[in-house]
Amino acid sequence: MPSKNEQFRVINTHFPDMVERIITLWGSAELSEFINGLLLDERDHAGRKLEQEITSALSGLQAEHDREFPKHALQAGTCSEKCLDNEHFKTINARFPRIGRQLQAKWGRPAFSEYVHDLLNDSRTGRQGFPEEAMLALFKLMEVHDKEYPQYVKKITDIWTLGNPT
Repeated sequence: MPSKNEQFRVINTHFPDMVERIITLWGSAELSEFINGLLLDERDHAGRKLEQEITSALSGLQAEHDREFPKHALQAGTCSEKCLDNEHFKTINARFPRIGRQLQAKWGRPAFSEYVHDLLNDSRTGRQGFPEEAMLALFKLMEVHDKEYPQYVKKITDIWTLGNPT
């Protein structure tokens, strides 16, 4: 198995920005989520398919990180049966597979609620938003996640909710 430095070199030859991000996140829970998201996507930011050499190096770095920081390791198959068999997840995954992969990677983690919130409240210009069925499915899926993982419910503190305790 190649050393950690060799794996960094392999990735750095094609994606120095990716290496910089991995180094910045090393030792945090976000690194596992970042690498897992890259491996699930198997494409770089420009949409090109990642070469086998790169995905192997990413997997090796994730394994090394998981050995060094086991408390931050993502469990294989983080998306529970409740998620995969959920009709709302299937609706989203069928229409938006990239979002489905991200939902799977973030399921059971604090990042799930933030990701769905960001999807539902996209502030980028030129976007039309989701079709009604996908929007409803995202809300319902977040509801299932919030019930299964109440400790990760995103607390919204705006002017409208501050005076209305739930």
